[in-house]
Amino acid sequence: MKVVFLGLAKHQIRYFEAVLQNTSLRGRVLSPADLPFPSVYAIPQALRAVEWKRLVAEKCTEREIKGRYNGLLYRFLLRLELFVMALRFGQLIRKEKPDAVAVWNGGHRYCSLFTSMCDAGVLRLYFENGLLPGTTTLDPQGVNYKNSVPRDPDFYLNYAELYFGKLRRVSSVTLVPRETKKLAEPIALPDKYIFIPFQDDFDTQIRLFSPWIRNMRELFSFAELVAQRSGRTVVLKEHPSSRVKYPDLIDRASSKVRFANGNSTQELIEKSDCVVTINSTVGLESIFLGKPVLVLGNAFYAIKGVAACAQNSEEAIGFLEPTADWQLDEQLRLAFVSYLREEYCLPGRWQEGGVDHYSAVVKRVEALAHE
Repeated sequence: MKVVFLGLAKHQIRYFEAVLQNTSLRGRVLSPADLPFPSVYAIPQALRAVEWKRLVAEKCTEREIKGRYNGLLYRFLLRLELFVMALRFGQLIRKEKPDAVAVWNGGHRYCSLFTSMCDAGVLRLYFENGLLPGTTTLDPQGVNYKNSVPRDPDFYLNYAELYFGKLRRVSSVTLVPRETKKLAEPIALPDKYIFIPFQDDFDTQIRLFSPWIRNMRELFSFAELVAQRSGRTVVLKEHPSSRVKYPDLIDRASSKVRFANGNSTQELIEKSDCVVTINSTVGLESIFLGKPVLVLGNAFYAIKGVAACAQNSEEAIGFLEPTADWQLDEQLRLAFVSYLREEYCLPGRWQEGGVDHYSAVVKRVEALAHE
């Protein structure tokens, strides 16, 4: 099978080259600088298949969040760049005639152009960090909310019946440690609290998949509302990779809404009463650890019975009332975790590779090609 890989960063290129070197897959690894000159033959496909309005809107929203110019001149130049790049990707695909194309994450506009310029019969492969520790994601639809993980609770109930022996109860899970904020000291945690992790304001998880909370300042205001209305203590933790600083929120913190930037995420999950998240990986990790999770945005794990989901602040506060019934199903949760572990996630971290990992990559690609 011939696969053309698009790498936008050095670590992506190194990994994709390692996949080709250590498997039976044929193909090439390219960066945008390696693309051929644009071809007019690709114009019909570009006009038919590329979601121009979406790509322009997403990039302009990103620049607006970052406080950068996104006016008429920028939009004109962006459309011109997108059109030229689409024709270059079209010429690449015309020359290479791949059976599959592969990208990392898929969120970048070049990844979207690359996959859009392929005919329907070309397999799309999206790589990303694994959902479970020690794994890698390889999905034919996308990653995060766009992935192919089934959302129907009945799927997992049927899975539990068919593969009851796989529903191994997760008795001990160690999460991959995240960096803590520099100079942050762990705090003494209250006996009872709700844990709300911050996310990165600039990330697509917030920009594209958070319908009613636009940024972490709005999430902080929501945390204050939860504390005021429910009387419960809320513990927050800033995202360790966020480039946005929140000294004003640190100053607004109180005994009922406090930051624990120096505490480990696993400790904050395990000692909490429940976890409230927009759509963070922390929410998924909390499900692994058996904690009740309330989702405020769009998340692939917001499956009825696995996690609760709120469409607005009033719904969310209702879930956090002492008598609220989240209708969580332990059997369904175990089936969901088992499906991810046994069927969906590829074994091995992409950073480390290894014979078993590369073998799993080939096996998954071949299985997807024959679906």
